[in-house]
Formats: sequence, structure tokens, C-alpha cells
Amino acid sequence: MPAVERREHILKAAAEVFARKGYRMASVSDIVETAKVGRGTFYLYFESKRHIFLELIEEFFQGYAVLLEENHLHLKEAFGRGGAVLQAWRDNMMRVFNYHRHNPHLTDIVYREALGRDEDFSERVEVLSRFAREKLVEEFRMMRERGMMRDCDVGMVTSIVMGSTVYLVMEHLQNGGDVDVDRLTDMIVEYHIRALIPDEGDVRRALRSALGRA
Repeated sequence: MPAVERREHILKAAAEVFARKGYRMASVSDIVETAKVGRGTFYLYFESKRHIFLELIEEFFQGYAVLLEENHLHLKEAFGRGGAVLQAWRDNMMRVFNYHRHNPHLTDIVYREALGRDEDFSERVEVLSRFAREKLVEEFRMMRERGMMRDCDVGMVTSIVMGSTVYLVMEHLQNGGDVDVDRLTDMIVEYHIRALIPDEGDVRRALRSALGRA
């Protein structure tokens, strides 16, 4: 196996082990046994269990940061061309759920392990959280300025939406078996619209727009 492929193979094995046993209970022996490589081979690529754990977290964060940036641009483009903003919001939410769905081991590692207060694990989580929060706050402000959202505390709404998204990922995508991601996305978007639309807004029309039924 070429060196690059072998390194990726060990990373995937480590992700499986950490997701199954947790960071503190897992060992290098568990990783090499799952990867079916020798300990010497492991140490050719990684300094320690902590080193490979941090690299997995970084891999997840880099991919997620790219996704959040793409989602942000997608929504801004919808605003700029006077397009279906709510449908763009729904598309973005769908991509967030699918990112987690397609990276189940890394999702487990990040949300179950790295969210703890363990030195640079949690520090890296906070960097991504701030980045995500900044994007979401800007998006909600754009919606509020255009009369698409009731007058509210944008910071508080951002916290609620981010928190509910993490909870949905952990309780429904990670533990929910064969979940229909389309249906899950439609449900959360509908709840967002019903909670945030101005009193004079047309809920049914907004839902048709968001769900592509206009």
C-alpha cells in the first residue's frame, strides 16, 4: 500500500476506534489492531494517540468550515439576485445534515469527545463555533433587514438554532438509524419559519417557498 493510502487507512481505523471506545479508553494498540498494521508502522506516521486524534478533529473542522463558507455564499447569492432565499436556507441546512451523516465517526469524535474542556480539543471546537456563529448572525441580520424575520435578539436566535442543530445531529442522525434526511430538514426548517416569521407574514407561502413548492 502506498504511504499516502496507508496513512489514510490508519486515520480511518483510528476514527472508528475513537467513535466506538472514546478517546480516553482507546489505545494505540486498538488502532493498530483495527488497521491491521504494526505499532512501528503507526509511529512512522503519527507521534501518539493524541496526535492522530487532533488530526482527525482538524480534518472534520476543515471540511465543515469549507461547507459553512459555501453555504454562506449560497445564501448571499440568493439575496443578491432576489431569488428563493428560504429555499437556499433549506438547501444549506440539508448540506449541514448530510455532512454529518457522511462523516459518522468524525461526528461522534467531535461532539462526544472534543466538546469537553480538554485543552486544545475544546479550543479548536470554539474556533469553529465562533466562525459558524459569525456567519449565522450575518445571515439572520440580512433576513431581519429585509423583513423576512421578526424583530428579535439575533444572538439568542443564533444560539438556539446552533444548539438545536447539534442536538438533531446527535439524537436523530447519529442514534436514529435510517433517518430520512430530507424529512428531517423539512421539519426543522418549518419550525424555524413558524418561530421567526413576522406576525404579518404569510406562513404557508413561506413554507411553499422554502420547500420548493411555490
